[in-house]
Amino acid sequence: MKNIISSILLLTVVFSVKATNTSRDTIFINSVEKLAKYAKKSNVLVKMKPGEYHVNSIKIGALSIFKYGENNKKEGDFRIGSLIHFSGNNSQYFLTGVTLNIDGKLHKNYPKSEFSEFLVSGNNNYIEGLKGKDIGSHVPAHRVQMLRVMGDDNTIKNADLFVHGSTPYGYGHLLGKGGGALVPLHKHSVLLVEGTNTKFFGCKVVTHAFGHGIFMQGAVNTLFKDCYVEGKMRPTNDMLAETSGLAFNVGFKSDYPPGKIQPNEIKSLSEDGIRTYPSGGLSGRRTQGVTVINCTVKNMRSGFDLSSNLPPTKIVGSTAVGCQEKGFSIGTDGVIENSKGDALYGPLITFVGNNVKNCKVDLELTDAVSAYNVSRLAEINGSGHHITIRNYQNKKRSIESPIVFGESFWDDVHRYRKPDAKHGAFAGAKNIQLFNYTGMPVKLNDLSINCTVTNLEEKKHVINAGVGGNSTNNLLARVDKDVVAKQPDLVIMMVGTNDMLNSKKMMDYKTYTTNLETLIKKIKSSGSELVLMSPIPVDSTFLFTRHNRALFKETPNQKIDNVGEIIKNLARENQVYFYDLNAEFKALNLPVHNQDILIRNMKNSGKEDGVHPTALGYRFIAHHVYDFLTHNKLLKPNQNIICFGDSITRGGGQGANYPTYLNTLIQQ
Repeated sequence: MKNIISSILLLTVVFSVKATNTSRDTIFINSVEKLAKYAKKSNVLVKMKPGEYHVNSIKIGALSIFKYGENNKKEGDFRIGSLIHFSGNNSQYFLTGVTLNIDGKLHKNYPKSEFSEFLVSGNNNYIEGLKGKDIGSHVPAHRVQMLRVMGDDNTIKNADLFVHGSTPYGYGHLLGKGGGALVPLHKHSVLLVEGTNTKFFGCKVVTHAFGHGIFMQGAVNTLFKDCYVEGKMRPTNDMLAETSGLAFNVGFKSDYPPGKIQPNEIKSLSEDGIRTYPSGGLSGRRTQGVTVINCTVKNMRSGFDLSSNLPPTKIVGSTAVGCQEKGFSIGTDGVIENSKGDALYGPLITFVGNNVKNCKVDLELTDAVSAYNVSRLAEINGSGHHITIRNYQNKKRSIESPIVFGESFWDDVHRYRKPDAKHGAFAGAKNIQLFNYTGMPVKLNDLSINCTVTNLEEKKHVINAGVGGNSTNNLLARVDKDVVAKQPDLVIMMVGTNDMLNSKKMMDYKTYTTNLETLIKKIKSSGSELVLMSPIPVDSTFLFTRHNRALFKETPNQKIDNVGEIIKNLARENQVYFYDLNAEFKALNLPVHNQDILIRNMKNSGKEDGVHPTALGYRFIAHHVYDFLTHNKLLKPNQNIICFGDSITRGGGQGANYPTYLNTLIQQ
């Protein structure tokens, strides 16, 4: 239990967002020229008039020259061109509703330097609502990024970035992606992070170019939350049908084994979704510390490739959809929790080398399949890992693909390029535990040493009978069908939030008490054990954006506390168990509005509602409920448990809910 609390406290620090400095006068602007002007200034608060703006001239920007740090082996100056350069410090920019359309012809400028359409070299800035869109598919003169964050302590919220224009495009990495490529490379990535303590909230990245969606070089302590990255896919049969173009001109050769573009495959036309490189930036330092929470990557070469950075590395509540080379990859001491992927075109997870150690992975495999063969469902290498792979929503994949130890795509590539390398130079698995709930076969080759595989059938011990918006009236209407008829061994019931706080269902304490007592007697008389739980705290600020403050004679949390007392008294009178979950949240001594635990969960209600837990909050509930059940010896072999209640029981964003987490704890 200490570990989950430590995680909560850690993420409290990570998630802190700089508040608006209301002492500043707001500067209202209505042109790109003024944005470029104020982007250079420090200690300003700027708000731009919503609308479509066009960037048609390179003159709006400038060439900037920076010095490399002492630890960087490169000599001379670093030169980079930009259009909008946020070089000031301690400033805030509110650009919601603004679209900056960038003429793709501008990519042809700065042939001897790098070019970033938006550059952030200043520190401690807040930029909200930045929306950039490339117009036209013009090939850059050199390497281009749409947004590059070089400064420290910057926060980017709700950026919406679309890039177009690169070479090659249409072949993915098949013609090469670095030195020795078969064709000239003029990449166009979307977002490059090099600074320290950079935070991204709710950002969207779409790429129709060859380059990365989001990548980090020399970045330290980077956070991505509720972000989305998407690329495009193309069948190799379409490439092979061309009668002109880059692939045709090189005889359809490939930089990857077996040296020719193969038919009946599919490739992402861009590079990786969220990716780390070992080092970089002006300082030349090591990339270190990445946290990814509730993010989605779709149709990219790799989904989440965080294998090159130093720890800590944590991926929570995230999803890889249709990624070609791999869905997930992490480095030593990395953690993946509550995340899922489809393995539609490539492995769900890859450990790219045999030097990765001590990772903790809990992934779900969705049942989506395609016409394209997936030769390996997972590629497991390294040592000391604890890996669990489950079926998402208990749905088994209809096409079998093996989970393999001691093999990987990158081992294949290395041995193709270095045929004289020793067997086992790039792959190998040692002292790894795999808990396989997928029903998929497992293959251990001769490079697998002391690895244990436990093949398990997913058993559903816990049934989630929560329904969004339910009050005690709603539970009375369905208790016979959803609980009594199923004859569960144990029922865990939590209800009261809507009875007290939902303006459409609000009732007095007397009615609530009568309803709850009727529910208790029905469930108890059916022979089931019953645990009653008190509702959890809420954030009034966000609650009142949805419900009329005038209807409340008491504060919302006073009502929650009073309901808790009613539940406690009824539990004692009816001789059933009572668990004060409300008190557990209060015992953390965190602000009620702490978003890590229970608020701003856009995935639940589409708005910052102040009521529903996040994925971390649901895990917190599950761990505490599990401890309570264990302490009271309520857990028994092969028992059926029903969690009965309202939307807090039901769960929300990314499939998170406490019954699912509780089920996982019980089965372990």
